[in-house]
Amino acid sequence: MAWKTGTWPIFALTGVAFGAAVLGAGRAEAALFDVVRSNASAVTVIDPSAVEAVPGDGKVRRVRSVAVQRSITADGPRQAGYVSTISDYDCLKWRSRWRAFSVYTRFGALVLHKDNAEAGWTPIYGDPEAEATAPVVCNGGGAANVYSAASIGELVTALLQTWDDAEPLPPLQPVAPLPAKKPKKPPPQSRP
Repeated sequence: MAWKTGTWPIFALTGVAFGAAVLGAGRAEAALFDVVRSNASAVTVIDPSAVEAVPGDGKVRRVRSVAVQRSITADGPRQAGYVSTISDYDCLKWRSRWRAFSVYTRFGALVLHKDNAEAGWTPIYGDPEAEATAPVVCNGGGAANVYSAASIGELVTALLQTWDDAEPLPPLQPVAPLPAKKPKKPPPQSRP
C-alpha cells in the first residue's frame, strides 16, 4: 500500500484521538459539589445540579446536603462519618425545614435515620447552614468553594482520608514476645 504525502499525520492524529477516547471511556464525568459550610471538624456540601423543584409548591426547592464529620458521636471515642440531610427551602418566604436525615459511619453503615414529624418552617436567617445553602438552592448561585469528584461517595471518602492523613498515628505499643514452642517428641518406636 502506498502512502500519499500528508496522510501519515492524519492517521497518527486519528490514532491519538481514538486512544484518548478509549482511555477516557471508562472514566465518569466529574461533578462539582458546592461547599456550603466548612470548619476544622466538618465540611457540608451539596450537589447544585440535584436541586429539585417541589411539585405544586411554586418556589419550594428540595436538596440533599452531606456533612462529612470528624466525629458523628457526641460522647465516647471519636468516630468519623457523615450525615445526609434532605431539606426544603421556600424561596419566596425565605424559610426552610428539614425532611429527614441519616447518619452513617465512615464505612457507609447506617447508624440512625429520622424523619421530621413536624411540617413547620423556620426562618433561614439565624440558621448558619440554611443561610449558606439558600442562595445556592434558591438563586442558582455557586458557593465560594467547590470540590470536584466523580460522585458524592468519592468525595466523602476523600474528605475522610484527608483527616486520617493529617492525624499522627498513635505510638507503637510494646508487645510481649510469643512463648517459645516446645519441640515435639518423636512418636514411640514400635518393637518387633
